[in-house]
Amino acid sequence: MPSILDNSVELRHLRYFVAVANAGGFTRAAAIIGLKQPTLSHQIRQLEQTIGTPLFHRARRLCRLTAAGELLLPYARRIISDMEDARRSLNDLSGLRRGTLHLAALPVAAHYVLPETLARFRAEHPGIRVRALELSVDDMERALVRGEVELGIGFVPPSETSLQAQALYREELVAVVAPDDPLAQKKTITVGELATRPLVVPPAGFGTRILILSAFAKARATPMIALELSSLDALLSIVARGGGTGVLPESALWGRQAGETVAVRIQRPTPHRQMGLLHVRGVHLSPAAEAFTAVLADVVQAASAVQVAG
Repeated sequence: MPSILDNSVELRHLRYFVAVANAGGFTRAAAIIGLKQPTLSHQIRQLEQTIGTPLFHRARRLCRLTAAGELLLPYARRIISDMEDARRSLNDLSGLRRGTLHLAALPVAAHYVLPETLARFRAEHPGIRVRALELSVDDMERALVRGEVELGIGFVPPSETSLQAQALYREELVAVVAPDDPLAQKKTITVGELATRPLVVPPAGFGTRILILSAFAKARATPMIALELSSLDALLSIVARGGGTGVLPESALWGRQAGETVAVRIQRPTPHRQMGLLHVRGVHLSPAAEAFTAVLADVVQAASAVQVAG
């Protein structure tokens, strides 16, 4: 005997079955759901053949459930209800009315790009719950590969070959000094000249620190590091008070009040890097991630334009 466990029961058959059970007859059910009565009867017979047993007692003026029909009815209603819940949830997800987005960013991006992006994203999509982490380069790429986060804001190209990147912005490292520092009157400074000044820089392990050391190595110079700070806000605050010359990416100055510090371009060589949005290659982004990507691109474009104008 055929079994429901061995055959594929289509959802439409269950919908028709429930409609007949609710209406108490084929003619009334057909009128409610907009089918011709012979078509509905044929669909129910297909379901009965699949299951292997009659579901209704049929008579001229009588249509009632068999024992098998009574047994199947609550399961059919539950399946239809669950599918409706799933449909609504998927519609909410694609419409960005609900969902979760996990992402990570390098410290400089987390401090100066992420806040504005998250504020705009939350304003536009309040139903999306966001979990944002500030991670080092290696930790962020590992989190992406393991699926712990969906998006990352980091260096391009990534070291992990399983990741792909969408370029966001290219930025240079700049020398940052207090407004009353003599260097503030110059437009550029060479790495060799920078070697004569006490520097305030991020500690070892930061991507900025790696770029600084690489630039000094190319210039065959040795940096005079006077102070190391992991907090970019604290670093800039000390520089503004004349505590040394900071070496930071341009984006560290985005959104800061004009006049607190002065940025001077570094030359021979000019340390620079490309920042981008990272995700696992070949994995389709969720609607929330795609929406976040669009907001991030707008924020970066606006911030870059303001910086250039300034």
